[in-house]
Amino acid sequence: MDQPQQQDFSEAQGEPETGATYCAFNPGVETALGCGRCGKFICPKCMIQTSVGARCPECGRTTKHPTFDVTPSYYLRAAVTGGTLGIVGGVIWGLLSLVTPFTGLLALGMGYLVGEAVSMASNRKRGTGLAVIAGGSMALAILASGLLSSFYLSNPFWLVMVAVAVYTAVNRVR
Repeated sequence: MDQPQQQDFSEAQGEPETGATYCAFNPGVETALGCGRCGKFICPKCMIQTSVGARCPECGRTTKHPTFDVTPSYYLRAAVTGGTLGIVGGVIWGLLSLVTPFTGLLALGMGYLVGEAVSMASNRKRGTGLAVIAGGSMALAILASGLLSSFYLSNPFWLVMVAVAVYTAVNRVR
């Protein structure tokens, strides 16, 4: 019987007759490494190491984790929510600091509240941009509360508590 001739895989890749294989992305580089998914020859420069082996640049593309993929609409929602809460919460914080000696605890609570609000407004997303928004919102809260109360000028402990509050707000979304 007459059997059909099989095409050699190396000829399908455009390999010269010398038997050498060349990278599909850098044609001048000789290689024997192939993509674990599509089989294209790749050189070590083009190779992307994944958890399931070596891949070519086309097959090895990675995407951001959805938690860290923050769209502009989430940034806008987080900024509006954080800014509003920063101003309103800062005014309340300033008024409460006039009648209670526990301004440090108020600062910590404000930091947690701002961080949580920014996190919820961004659908629990995380990232550096959201951390900046949370820190900026806390700065607004500090300014708003400072306009109403002169307690801060007479209490150096307040600076430590505010620093911890900003740290708390930022770490809720980082």
